[in-house]
Amino acid sequence: MMRTAIMAALILAGTTPVAAAPKPVKADSRIQAVAEAVRDDRLRLLETVVNIDSGAGDVAGGRKVAALLAERLRAMDAAIEMVPAEIPGLPDNPLATFAGCGKGRVLLIGHLDTVFEPGTVSRWPFRIDGDRAYGPGVSDGKGGVVEAVSALKILKDAGSGDFKTITCRIDTSEERRSRGTRIR
Repeated sequence: MMRTAIMAALILAGTTPVAAAPKPVKADSRIQAVAEAVRDDRLRLLETVVNIDSGAGDVAGGRKVAALLAERLRAMDAAIEMVPAEIPGLPDNPLATFAGCGKGRVLLIGHLDTVFEPGTVSRWPFRIDGDRAYGPGVSDGKGGVVEAVSALKILKDAGSGDFKTITCRIDTSEERRSRGTRIR
């Protein structure tokens, strides 16, 4: 049941989980209702993070996005650790851990930096046109991290806790080959 709930939350949040032998996932009406309820909040979070310049090497912007995401995850009762980058001067990497009461362990990994230079947001801010969102990082790292955070919110709001841990690792320097990230 928990695997189905996690898969359904990830699918409804727009994230495609990878499985060795995928099985069709039957929609869970409870998860689907919660996903619909968090949709506007998800789009507001996407707009907020996309409208912060955080290109590779933009330490101030990276720190701002990392702090915002860490606070969002902390508000969902995650244990937050800001893991120092291995290279001085790069932003710390948020590591969020959710404890459940089941057996499964899930790892979500994403990144918040972009390839865009400082000032890009002033020329290309977040916008929605029809059913598409545009802006620096929408279809890359920032969009992926927002989907992961949203999937975690869906699971929390739906009362799904049938997992041992869900860990969400957010890299602040992926566009620089993750030189500032370490995995323990």
